[in-house]
Amino acid sequence: MPISDPSSAYNPDEQLARLGRLCRLRSIAVYREQALYLQVLRYELGPAVRQALFSLMSETDPLRFNRLSEGQRTRFHAAIDNLINRCSVLLTVEQQMHLADQIQQEQLRHQARASRQMLQGLQQAAQQQQSEPSSQLSDRPPGASGGSVELSMAPPLDQPQRFGIKVPTESPSRRQSPPEPTPQPEPQPSSDSGDGAIHGDLDVLRSLFELAGEALEQSAGAGSLVGRSSAANADDGQDNLLPTMPVALLQWMDAMDLALSRRLRNLSHAVNVQLLRSGLAQALLPVNLLEAVLNGQTETQASPSNLLRLQLPLTMGDLGPGMDVLCVLVRSSELEFDSYRLRRCRRRLRDQHQELLKMVRQQRHWERRCLDRKARTPWQTPPDPKTPAD
Repeated sequence: MPISDPSSAYNPDEQLARLGRLCRLRSIAVYREQALYLQVLRYELGPAVRQALFSLMSETDPLRFNRLSEGQRTRFHAAIDNLINRCSVLLTVEQQMHLADQIQQEQLRHQARASRQMLQGLQQAAQQQQSEPSSQLSDRPPGASGGSVELSMAPPLDQPQRFGIKVPTESPSRRQSPPEPTPQPEPQPSSDSGDGAIHGDLDVLRSLFELAGEALEQSAGAGSLVGRSSAANADDGQDNLLPTMPVALLQWMDAMDLALSRRLRNLSHAVNVQLLRSGLAQALLPVNLLEAVLNGQTETQASPSNLLRLQLPLTMGDLGPGMDVLCVLVRSSELEFDSYRLRRCRRRLRDQHQELLKMVRQQRHWERRCLDRKARTPWQTPPDPKTPAD
């Protein structure tokens, strides 16, 4: 987009406004590509799940499904179709945005809970130190500080009392002689001062965790994707569903990918539960283990598409120790590998992601320029001669 005013080429506010206009146009394309990707996914999800179930039964025990009665087979197929339909209904841009908000709120609550637990631990440690009996302090040698190392430039032989050595009394003749200047021992920190320093450090850490908890609680209330988008659009006087700045739009795309992974993980867990109820599976992997696999924290074995094979060292159900467990785990990467249409949509989303990365670098550059300009303005403005000096 050409710049009409040459002087605005170095104006950070004008450049940020220009990036906002470009990002609004970019958000329309991102929304269209995301909606098309989810539309194709809704079409490809059912056949992919049924193919994964067929591969699972073929890998484990082909005769297990045949041993079911006709009514059990019908109910099993109906339950699987119901799960797929319920998941497909939720595969829209708006529903994914709400799920992304829930995930973000969950992460903020987890961080706030961890901060509160750390704060409670610090308070308990401070209470234990305050309730420590003073008899333990009396058993220490004179001048020794509890749990600390004291460094001094004076040699240790000049301060024998620090090591519990009694100084010999002087003779009367020695007392009449003028005393020679001797280096005075350094004042030793008492136990009260040491405890005060420890309490001061704990107070500082406690205040830091309290501030972090308050910040997390405030961001939990106003940090959602929908809330940020609506607030930004209200400030701009626009009615846009997506964010209107490159950084926020890039975070929106990452949140949509995370929400899609969570949605497919929930579907996989529901299908595995149905397999266990129908007697077609002997073990059920917990959701935390599925999440660890999606995050790359657990090593897996080779398996067909949308299936997960794990070798567990523990006994689960009728399986012996060290046996392989095979279950359903639908992943977007494997769906895209099997579907050319999904790969093409993903390629377009990646192109949008790359363009947004360039815009994000420009936004951060001009935001730094804007902050630098605001910081320099009070110093570069000449003082008003009419203002009387103090």
